[in-house]
This record gives sequence, structure tokens and C-alpha cells, in this order.
Amino acid sequence: MSREEESTTNKRVALADLRPGMYVVGLDRSWLQTPFLFHRKLIQRDEEIDQMRKHGIREVVIDIARGVDVVDGQKSDGEITNRPAEEPAVEVKSAAAQRPPSPAELAFQPMVRELEQARTIHDEALTLAQSIFDGAGRGTAIDGEVAGRVVTSLRDSIMRSPEANLLLMQMRRLQNDLFTHAVNVCVLSLVVATVEKLGDDFAALGTAALLHDLGETRLPRSLLRKENNLTETETNLLTQHPILGAALLAGSKDIPAAAQRIIVDHHERIDGSGYPAGETDLTVYTQLVALTDSYDDMLSGRNRAQLQPTEVLRQLYLQANGGTVDRDLVERVIRSLGVYPVGSVVELNTGEWGLVVAANRSSALKPTVRLIMSRSGLMQSNGPIIGLGEAAGDAVERRVVAIRDPLKEGIDPMAFLRTVPGMSA
Repeated sequence: MSREEESTTNKRVALADLRPGMYVVGLDRSWLQTPFLFHRKLIQRDEEIDQMRKHGIREVVIDIARGVDVVDGQKSDGEITNRPAEEPAVEVKSAAAQRPPSPAELAFQPMVRELEQARTIHDEALTLAQSIFDGAGRGTAIDGEVAGRVVTSLRDSIMRSPEANLLLMQMRRLQNDLFTHAVNVCVLSLVVATVEKLGDDFAALGTAALLHDLGETRLPRSLLRKENNLTETETNLLTQHPILGAALLAGSKDIPAAAQRIIVDHHERIDGSGYPAGETDLTVYTQLVALTDSYDDMLSGRNRAQLQPTEVLRQLYLQANGGTVDRDLVERVIRSLGVYPVGSVVELNTGEWGLVVAANRSSALKPTVRLIMSRSGLMQSNGPIIGLGEAAGDAVERRVVAIRDPLKEGIDPMAFLRTVPGMSA
């Protein structure tokens, strides 16, 4: 656990000292030797500590910046030293905190609550995806059970807050490596399927989305880096990666057959223009992975120029108009992800700037935003949460007039994600 201990806010403690409210960032055993896929988590119940004890864990590393510290004066053997009695805390609430939260604030709160846990799940998923893709490049068999556990954890987090997961995905826009792309497509596919209620075989969908480009690990890296001017031989080789991916999974355990079919067909199109076989009879999950694959490719700039989210959605509409993808499914994707995706910075007709914190799935052009810059150009870290589709309490009708790139503007969206009135700490 030496890597975790390098942080000044990390502390090694005996399992006997672990309590609910502490944030664990490391165990004294490899995750392969435990049933715990994610070793970074907030301890919420004594039962979680009992499970660690049953599996032979004796020490953990906690991050005191993300959870509580060991109780002052408590020894590892349970002895409590004398210390002055503490005065009972008196909670003082402002008038703003006492008023009922608005509908926009209620939409924002689940994201704030879920964001830290979702970040942990994403970090672990990225680590695991990298190990899977690196192992596939060396010929190591894919462990479908472990991949399935990643999908389950992502799905559970998405059920709690799609917005938190979409925000974290948007924060990785400049990372275009293969394993990051895999996790992004998995998140996007699961968000759309969850929000739009597209069936219930999330294990097959998530596994396929996570492993859809596995076959690329068997291709020359120089070919994958080449953006254009491919020779006919190079093009033919590239179009074989879905089949190569399926071949890598043939000897693996616990990979759903439906997932393997999606992997083979994820570059096929309903008009027969895709590859490798020109199939047209495609399941909705196959088409969904195809769309989210294209979405993330364009957003991150993998093998092409990087596009802004609104331009990516325009390109999906063009594909629908061209008959290569299903129009209804494209509309479902756009409704789920938002015309202005979570994490976007938008300029309003009032001169204010807002950070999009939730999509409006009944009126795509009117998302929920946190105001981050006033009309006079002053930044505000804890601005109000406003639903552009709701009646304005200050009689000002706000609408989006432009989208700004937070990277070019030097804006860190995470800096504006704080609690809101009506939400307990």
C-alpha cells in the first residue's frame, strides 16, 4: 500500500479502528484475493467492515480528506484515553437553507451526492479496463466475471445519478486511449438504455460496450494512429477488428453470447454500409453501441478532429438522415445525453454563463444550469441552480445563446459543484 501512503491525507489504520464515515483508498490484500472489486469507497455500515474481516483484511489505508479520521484518543487495542467532553454541536441554518429546494435544485442534488462514489467507480473501471486491454494484447484470456462486476457497479451508479456519470465522462474528453474509450462507451450506452428503458439485459449491453474494440489490441499500433490515407490493405485489416475481438472472447468465461454478437456487429449499419459483413438486421443494443462509439470518437477526437458536443449531435442527425442509423434511436440518444451535455458551459441571453448540471429530457434546449458568471463578468463558485424550462422567479427568461468550451475558457466544472440549499451535508 506504499503508493496510497505517499499522500499526506492518507493514513494506514488497523481494521479494528475502521468506522463508518471513513473513506478507504487501499487494502492490505490484492483485489484479486477479495470479492471487493472497488477498494476505494466510503464505509457506510458496520457490515462492510465485517466482510473485510471475514476475508482476512487486517489493515487499510484511509483518506482523512474524504472521510472522518480515527477518533481522537482511540488506540488500536480499543483503549480510550481521557479527553475533555465535547460541547454538543449547534447547527445554524441560513434563511436560504431553510426554504424548500426548487425543482432545479432537486435535480442537482443526486449528482452532488453520487459524484464522489461515481468517481471512485470510474477510476477502478479505468484501471481494470486498462488491464483487460493490455492483457488481451499479450493473449491473456478475458475474465468475463470481473468485467461483469464493473458493468454492474457502473449501472448501479447510473441508476442513482446519470448526470454524475455523464459529467465524469465529459471530464475525460481529451483522453483518447483505447481503455478510456471503452469505459466511456460503456457509460454512454448504459445511461441511454437506463433513461430510455431499452430492455433489461444490461449485462450483455454493458459488457459489449466495454469490450467492443478489444480486437484493436491485435492490430499494429501504427495503423491505429493513422487518421487518413489508409491503403486498401490497411483498410481491410482495420475492418477485421470486430471479428478479432470476438475471437479473443471465444475462450473466455462468463461473456454473454448476446455481448459477443454486439461486438462482431458494432460497425454494421442498418442500410448495409457497415462492416465486416454488411449486416442489416441489427438489435437495438448493437445500434446503441454503434452510436455511442461514434459519439465518443467524435467527442474525444479519436482518429479524427475533435468536435464540440453540439456538433457531435448534429453529425448523428446527419447519419440518421442518410439512413445509416435509426432516427428514433438517435433522438433517444440525444434526449438522454442532452443537446447541451452535463458539464457544458453555456452563455445565456442575459450575459450570464452557466454550467449545465442536468439535461431537460422534455425540452432539450432548456437544461438545468448552475450560474457561474454574472452579467458583469464576475465568477461565482456557489451560484444559484436554475432550470431554464421553469418559470423564472425573478421574471427573467433565460435561454442559451452560445456554448463555450470549458477547456479553452480555463474553467474547471468540478470547482462549481457544491451543495445547494435544502441539501444536508
